[in-house]
Amino acid sequence: MLTTEHFTLQGSRSGTITESLGRTTIYLGSLSASLVALALVFRGGTAMDDFRLFALVVLPALVFLGTVTFVRVLETGIEDAIYGLAINRIRHYYLELAGEDARYFVLGGNDDIQGGLANMGLSPSPWRPFVSVASVIAVINSMVAGALAGITLDVFVSRTVAVLAGVVLAVVALIIHFRLGRGRFVRAMERITPQFPSTPRD
Repeated sequence: MLTTEHFTLQGSRSGTITESLGRTTIYLGSLSASLVALALVFRGGTAMDDFRLFALVVLPALVFLGTVTFVRVLETGIEDAIYGLAINRIRHYYLELAGEDARYFVLGGNDDIQGGLANMGLSPSPWRPFVSVASVIAVINSMVAGALAGITLDVFVSRTVAVLAGVVLAVVALIIHFRLGRGRFVRAMERITPQFPSTPRD
């Protein structure tokens, strides 16, 4: 039963990675195509008002796509972490059954975040969330949101003010992304009670 569950969890982890990669590819592909289209419109001698109108149609769609991509990639990241901890718990049982032969197992069986990271050759760090796929989407989506705000405000205020406002909004959007993402991840991990937590020696 545990071997079957282990196999199922491995398949589920592969599914989360595949979905995360697919959604990220769709978003980055849409972003790239949109930027190329904006560049062609601008270099084609189109009036600034027409360029701005085209940008105001394209950029909101990109912000929406980036937001839902961020949410779903974050969710698949949480799923993957939970599956990893579940596999570690089963591996702990394997280690118990192996007895002295447990030395042939390279990976550990601690079903907490520290144990999960250790099996990937990583160590806990407050900077760990910043190197995830969700963080990449958060940065890019925040920049697109800032560009949208700058182009919108460019109609009503000076160019300098519009640019500064866009930068500020991008930073605020990035902070919101990270706060919401980290909070959601922490809440999900708090629902899991480790049965075999890591020790200082581990």
